[in-house]
Amino acid sequence: VTTVDEQTGTVEIDSDLRAADGRVPGRRGLATRQKLLSATRELLDSVAYRDLKVVDIAQEAGTSPATFYQYFPDVESVMLALASDLSEAWHGDLRKLVSNRDWDGDPDGSAKVVADGMLEFWTRHKPVLRVLDLASMEGDLRFRDIRTFLLAGATSALMDLAAERRIPGDPMASAGVVVGMLAHVANHQHGLERWGVSHDVLVDTVAGIIRRTIVGLP
Repeated sequence: VTTVDEQTGTVEIDSDLRAADGRVPGRRGLATRQKLLSATRELLDSVAYRDLKVVDIAQEAGTSPATFYQYFPDVESVMLALASDLSEAWHGDLRKLVSNRDWDGDPDGSAKVVADGMLEFWTRHKPVLRVLDLASMEGDLRFRDIRTFLLAGATSALMDLAAERRIPGDPMASAGVVVGMLAHVANHQHGLERWGVSHDVLVDTVAGIIRRTIVGLP
């Protein structure tokens, strides 16, 4: 369950592990639930989200549609669970990707680590993030709130860094633009590479934008 504090804008995600009938599954039940989640994730590599069917997920997981419905009412619910799990796992890590850097002693290296880390994160989790972006753009507030929570850690860390460095302009705006740029570039990095832009050049270019926008160095 995803909720947003209307006063602070903070997004909170409460991971509900109850089965579709309201019961809390035991260890075997949780294992079955995880198999269904993993099967969905695997299928997203080759099947478009809108074409994904319950029977496909059940077959991939080695179980039946009837078992699927014991845990999830529909495919959308599985995707919400996958996206929530991803956000909870990576919210803090993406913040640390920014905050655990030596921005004073090695701003160039720090910017490259952040750029490379964000691009690698998007590549590794692209199937789920693609659905998250699609549903968010379609106006589904549940997916949009999960996406906001996922990126809030990195955004707040960049905002703090920009404020600390006294960068001209609004720190929140600068951080939001950089994170949005990172997400967009990450989604299209394979296309850019097909046009002849190597991964190293892409990382250097993104790092340069981070350095100039957030750190205030040329």
